[in-house]
Amino acid sequence: MDYTATIEFKETYLHVQVTGKNTLENVLGYFNEIYAACLRHQCGNVLIEETLAGPNLDTFEIFEVITKNFNKAKTIGARLAYVDLNTAHNKRGLKFAENLAHIRGVNVELFYDTQTALRWLLNNKKK
Repeated sequence: MDYTATIEFKETYLHVQVTGKNTLENVLGYFNEIYAACLRHQCGNVLIEETLAGPNLDTFEIFEVITKNFNKAKTIGARLAYVDLNTAHNKRGLKFAENLAHIRGVNVELFYDTQTALRWLLNNKKK
């Protein structure tokens, strides 16, 4: 794996910052780390700031990420605010991932800036 995930518990949410290469293996790896941290801190609110280099994951890879993680997310009652800070990434794939997760009952939202994501995460209402 070629990424670094920094996970900090902030009383009411986990703040995750991820850097490295944008590969299926790395994305699956950091989601496993997030799940373990959620269990450890008994916290399902997660702010993910991702800055991974390289091309977007393809549709099949996105499908794999969601299908391998949606049960974990539902089990812990996850509320995920996701910000892709790599401006070169096409956001269509991320919207596909968000829609796929919603279909499976996961409370995740895609944002374009951290402050808006954090406001949503700490508010119990939909954006």
